[in-house]
Amino acid sequence: MKHYTTVSEALNDLYKRGYTIDFSLLSESDCIYCHNGSRSLNADEFVIDEVHRFEGETDPGDEMVIFAISSTQENIKGTLLNAYGIYSDSNNSKIVEKLNYHENKTTTPIKRAKELVQLSREHYHGLRLCWKIKMGLSKNIETERIKKYINWFYENYLLPHFEVEEKYLFSRIEKTSENRDKALAQHKRIRQIIEKETTTTDDLIELQNLINDHTRFEERVLFNEIQEAGLLENQEVINELSKETKFCENESDPFWK
Repeated sequence: MKHYTTVSEALNDLYKRGYTIDFSLLSESDCIYCHNGSRSLNADEFVIDEVHRFEGETDPGDEMVIFAISSTQENIKGTLLNAYGIYSDSNNSKIVEKLNYHENKTTTPIKRAKELVQLSREHYHGLRLCWKIKMGLSKNIETERIKKYINWFYENYLLPHFEVEEKYLFSRIEKTSENRDKALAQHKRIRQIIEKETTTTDDLIELQNLINDHTRFEERVLFNEIQEAGLLENQEVINELSKETKFCENESDPFWK
């Protein structure tokens, strides 16, 4: 099995080797979902060919596990990114049991409260956005093409994600909290970069690094603080955070491929 230094290197090489499908985990249905073809696979319908774990010290986007998955039944191959072990608390799940069995556990997974699982899943797509930006820049893709995809992702997924966090999570944290201020400041800067009329290569690099850094901060620090402080007991908060949003990829210009 090959060994990779970064997540980007692994995804790029796996794609070249035929792992072209993007999978995500649907724990409620106990299956993995294929975004490219709107198909679902249960635990008996796929095999895990490779597992690559990353514990990056400098690149926040490299703190995750990549599963290379194939299904002879469906004749498809793809990748599943499990960021920060956020599904480790799923009970009685054959999918999670299968993934955990194959993962080389060198660190303890984060025990994520069920109310925050949906937001953590959305973080996965934010990390994928960072990877796509990095791939686009490495291929010298025109800035306008990359920005067009970012605008689509921002309007449909990132901005609604920010709004939910700010209304139902950040508002419940003490206003004197430095972590709350840091998260809000990161949201503000991400908005500023994306909403600029003219976007440069430097802007894209800053955006990629900022989203990576912000995601690690929320998963490693802020979400843990929220859980430990017992801020998820309000029923309105629980209802809003539990709403599932299914990601539908924009394949109109897949510049990252």
